[in-house]
Amino acid sequence: MFEKSLTDLIQGLRANKRNESAYIQKSLEEIQSEVQSSDMYVKSAAVDKLNYLHMFGYDMNWANFNVVEVMAAQRFGEKRSGYLAAAQSFHQETDVLMLTTNLIRKDLASANDMEVAVALDGLAQIATPELSMSLFDDVLAVIGHSRPYIRKKAFMCLHKMVLKYPEGLHAFVPRLKEHLDDPDPSVVSAAVTVVCELAHTNPRNYMPLAPKLYHLLNTLSNNWILIKIVKLFASLASIEPRLAKKIHGPLSQLICTTTAMSLLYECIHTAIVADVISVPVPIADSIGREIEFAELCTRKLALLYETPDQNVRYVGLVALALMQQKRPDLASMHFEPVLEFLDDPDQTIRTRALEAVSGMVTRKTLTKTVKLLMSQLILSNTISLQPKRNTDPMTGAGRSGLETAPGLDSPFVDSAGTTLASASGTIITPRRIGTALFDPADNPEYRLYVVETIIDMCSRNSYANLSNFEWYVATLVDLVYVAGVDVGKLVSAKLLDVTVRVRQVREFGIRVARKLLSDKQLVGQVSSSMSQSAVITTAAYILGEYCALLPADANDIELLLPESLSRFTPDQQAVFVQAATKVFTYWLQYISEYWNAEIWESVRSTLTSTLERLSYFLYSKDTNSSTACSNSTVESIFASLVLQVSSQLSRFVEIIKVVSMSTSNLGDEAPRVCHELHFLFTAYDLNPVSAAAQGKVPVMEGLDLDSPIGDAIPDTTHLVIPPPSPPHRAFGGTEGSGGRGRHRSKDDPFYLGSNAGDVGGIGDLPDVDNIPVVALDLSHIDPGQAKKDKKKKKKSKNRLETDGRPRRLRKSKERTPSLSPPRVPVEIAGDEDMPDGGNEMQQQEPEADRSSGGNSTETGTTHNAENGNLG
Repeated sequence: MFEKSLTDLIQGLRANKRNESAYIQKSLEEIQSEVQSSDMYVKSAAVDKLNYLHMFGYDMNWANFNVVEVMAAQRFGEKRSGYLAAAQSFHQETDVLMLTTNLIRKDLASANDMEVAVALDGLAQIATPELSMSLFDDVLAVIGHSRPYIRKKAFMCLHKMVLKYPEGLHAFVPRLKEHLDDPDPSVVSAAVTVVCELAHTNPRNYMPLAPKLYHLLNTLSNNWILIKIVKLFASLASIEPRLAKKIHGPLSQLICTTTAMSLLYECIHTAIVADVISVPVPIADSIGREIEFAELCTRKLALLYETPDQNVRYVGLVALALMQQKRPDLASMHFEPVLEFLDDPDQTIRTRALEAVSGMVTRKTLTKTVKLLMSQLILSNTISLQPKRNTDPMTGAGRSGLETAPGLDSPFVDSAGTTLASASGTIITPRRIGTALFDPADNPEYRLYVVETIIDMCSRNSYANLSNFEWYVATLVDLVYVAGVDVGKLVSAKLLDVTVRVRQVREFGIRVARKLLSDKQLVGQVSSSMSQSAVITTAAYILGEYCALLPADANDIELLLPESLSRFTPDQQAVFVQAATKVFTYWLQYISEYWNAEIWESVRSTLTSTLERLSYFLYSKDTNSSTACSNSTVESIFASLVLQVSSQLSRFVEIIKVVSMSTSNLGDEAPRVCHELHFLFTAYDLNPVSAAAQGKVPVMEGLDLDSPIGDAIPDTTHLVIPPPSPPHRAFGGTEGSGGRGRHRSKDDPFYLGSNAGDVGGIGDLPDVDNIPVVALDLSHIDPGQAKKDKKKKKKSKNRLETDGRPRRLRKSKERTPSLSPPRVPVEIAGDEDMPDGGNEMQQQEPEADRSSGGNSTETGTTHNAENGNLG
């Protein structure tokens, strides 16, 4: 009677907030003694307190056995405490779960409905594959209980059990079908819910239930059950397309009559997903006019996104985006209303509206939509751009003095003086709805999604919505400045694509490329997290590839060799150097037509400045730039570069050398090399090739493209390399064999002896890099004598072949040294003949040595010592 109850524990926690951890530790000590009590009431109260502390994060697995004891209590209140604690603390690996099988089976068969209900609730939470298999039949029998309350819980419990024990579905599905006609709506709702959940994994297993579900769709009036049935038909229609025509009538009736927004959305969503809108059956609208079912759904969508409820508005925009994919002609009628949601303070609503609008844009509405999205990016806190009136027009070529390109004047300018190219005309100011502490346009994820949507709308269907490509190129350049996120790769890919594919926009693309490269602040950001290096590299490629479309400018060479070039990646550096080479040769060709002393001086100064920039780039690769010029040569620096960069750079340097030599003296005419160097890069036009162009080439008759050209390359990834064989004793330096070999080879010009006069093991061989070059003197050899020796060798070879076996070699104490040792015929095995254990040659002795008995060792070692190998 003096033990603390759960209420006392909660009051004590509130009263000891300063020493809460100490109070809890003291309470846990009391609970540890209470759970060991023989009084079930005290033990149940201790489990309740322990269960409450478990919600604070304290472990209670040490009391699992005590929880099972409370689950077996006779009184219902104590039993419920035990099941609650088990549901909250037990998991799949709990070792005492095997003790609960008979306990739960007994409670399921109890005459007390409350005990059956609490057992079903607890089993649904702690079910394991073993428990599900053991108790499946017991729970299946409870489905026939007289109380609807128990039947409903039995269905929910069986759903959890079949997830652990799938074999039980064979017996469970027929019982589900029976209870779809249950007189109690709650049981029907539970059965439909279970079918709907199970059909997500494999709808085909539940096709036999379609007639019963169709009957319920036409007879029931409960909106929640109808929502589940409609969602279930959306899954079944993907398996059986004929269901679309069958449910056309009930869905159209529900859409026309229901006032529940949730049911209306599910009906429209199912009609779109199940392709019911394609059924050619007309529907009568509110005034009796026959319209398409798709048009009826599109009209009803306005009720969803015009409601003040943000949740309903969200799902309405989701359904509109789906309708736009199926019937864009009908969804486009909602363009103007949905466009207003692009300024909604809720980011999720704004994102869904952007998804729907992106599919509705046409050639007429593209510019308006892009300007609205650009204004969101500009007028946010992320970008510090301010409106400016009567700005000076931007010259697209920087310092080249070219005329102003159309569409480059802008009413916006940032603090660095960079104008926006595509902002000519009226900028739409977003309509602010209320006051939000955080503008969704400042979210980096939303900004990136806006940029991706703008590019997708403009480039969709091979630029079908574009009427002005210069405006599109200018928009891409604007996105580099106002995106606020790293969109370099995305923008660079589209900028390069439109410039290569559309010839009319290439001249404007060169102007834009010059604008980007002349922005020192942008070019200097390549080492920061907001790097737009991919866009700058693409601009360099465009300027170098199509430089001949505009008058040449020597300043372009400086733009292509910036001071920050060393901070680009090697691939990007190669693009810059190659573009600079093309621009340099084109500039020489352009000014050679106006050759005079002033032009000659300009060429010499440009050569000097270009070499200085290249030298700065080369020596900036060295970490110690102060000693690079004195300790490093150009060749060594080239060797340290990536091959792609070094090849482009060496070619550029060689071209500069050739031009410098040819223009060393002033002549009446420009050197010929100045005219012709640029033709090295313009021999062929760079034209776009379709991705499907190769498929259109007809295959020649008799040509099999699937057959391999040669033998298959063996897979050596799992090849086990045998260990190296031990060194031959000829290299061991023994006096018996190695000494005689060294004595015979002392006059051999191919023999390399050590300075000490002896040859040690393999580890004592001289370094390969230090082997001296030996001059071979053949003046003492008589050519006639060499021919006689050759004939003698042929005769001895013939004698060996006629006998069928080699003659025995006679041992002689005195040998006459010859120019080359006799060759022993050895058949070398290929890789396919090599054994796995090692080299077979090293284990077999030559046939001539085996026939000579005891003399074979001396002869074989002599040959090896003289030649270093066999034959």
